[in-house]
Amino acid sequence: MRKIFNLWLLAAVALLVGACTPEVDDAFDKPSAERIAESMSTTRQILEAQNNGWIMHYYGNITYGGYNVYCKFANNKVTVASEFFGPDSTYTSHYKLEQSSGTVLSFDEYNPIFHYFSDPSNEDFGTLGKGFNGDLEFRVLSASPDSIVLLGKKHEDRIVMTPLQQGTWADYYSKVSLVSDSMATYNNYALIVDNDTMNASLSYNYLTVTDKTTGASTSMPFTITPSGYELYKPVTVRGKTITGFSYADGGNWVNPADKSVKLIPIIPPINEQFVLGAWNVALSGMSSYGQDYWNYSLTNYQEPYGEETRYAILGTYEFSSTYGKNFGLTFGHYDGSSTWWGTLAMNYKLIGKDEIELTYVAANNVLNGNYYVQYYGYANIVYPFAWTTARRFKLTTDDLKHPSYIILTDENEPENVIKVTNRIKAWPFRN
Repeated sequence: MRKIFNLWLLAAVALLVGACTPEVDDAFDKPSAERIAESMSTTRQILEAQNNGWIMHYYGNITYGGYNVYCKFANNKVTVASEFFGPDSTYTSHYKLEQSSGTVLSFDEYNPIFHYFSDPSNEDFGTLGKGFNGDLEFRVLSASPDSIVLLGKKHEDRIVMTPLQQGTWADYYSKVSLVSDSMATYNNYALIVDNDTMNASLSYNYLTVTDKTTGASTSMPFTITPSGYELYKPVTVRGKTITGFSYADGGNWVNPADKSVKLIPIIPPINEQFVLGAWNVALSGMSSYGQDYWNYSLTNYQEPYGEETRYAILGTYEFSSTYGKNFGLTFGHYDGSSTWWGTLAMNYKLIGKDEIELTYVAANNVLNGNYYVQYYGYANIVYPFAWTTARRFKLTTDDLKHPSYIILTDENEPENVIKVTNRIKAWPFRN
């Protein structure tokens, strides 16, 4: 009888355990290949269901900020436009979805508008061999009719696409251009937090805010939208969360997340803008005075070795986070396979609003500075700008709000005139 009772008890326990066992989600009952196929199919449907296309906030190297790219997907093709190519230029190419640790969106056929961001020879951004540092393949982190969140497969920048709700790409471009012309035509701003003012400087679509109390800097990469500046991600300044700045007439732009935070454009004197900026130097921008010194270095020290100055940047520039920002003439020297960086250091003295004295301080040269002075004649490269006896320059520009160039005229040697520009380009001896 005891055996029969035990058998009934075991049967009851088995039934109870079976009743309490949770059901397994049907999704995990499916083979992985089937789940992946469903994910790619759903993503494709979402991409192609948006008949008006998508607006992508495209980021590569964060220090350049983000830019608007229009994408319309249909029948395994994608039609692309971007703010760099204007309202009327589009190009259609193939795209695909594939599996690689999840769903991956790949722009796998050459598209000059989209591949502009991944072109390592893009001279509008960065250095040769890197360019904008953009991706062509993106992991799909999430996809819904309201937004698609991507992650660059190589550089891991977060990119968000949202539907173009109404109008055309040309309409959207026009609105962005209006905001850009109003907000981004300044190099310098005041960030007001709790009635305290901090300096903010603009380079590309990238704001750097400096706390005058602590000296700490906060980076704010952004994309320009019809509503204003939209930050890559929220940042915190003095305990305030900042998500962007809303455009409004009058130059008083508030943070949507906390309207006590404001961004106001300011116009510093041209000599201050010169010191804070990074200015491209090219042989063609010099009078014969400077050209003679530069050509001496090229002919006697560089060409015999098959080498050449690849970059020349005057002002405040950071070629490596290890060495930080330095003021002077920063160079990148190409030896045929690698680019070697250094800074020929200077001290400066601001005089009034449009004059400056520059003094070369060899003891403060950074990284490879002294080496290239000693072996490649870079004393001739720096001499037109500064020497151990200060050079005093008068500065003029085309637009005080947003200078595209600055002309330095040597007050002691008026034949020494140098024009520097606000977009860094490679090969100063060729430009």
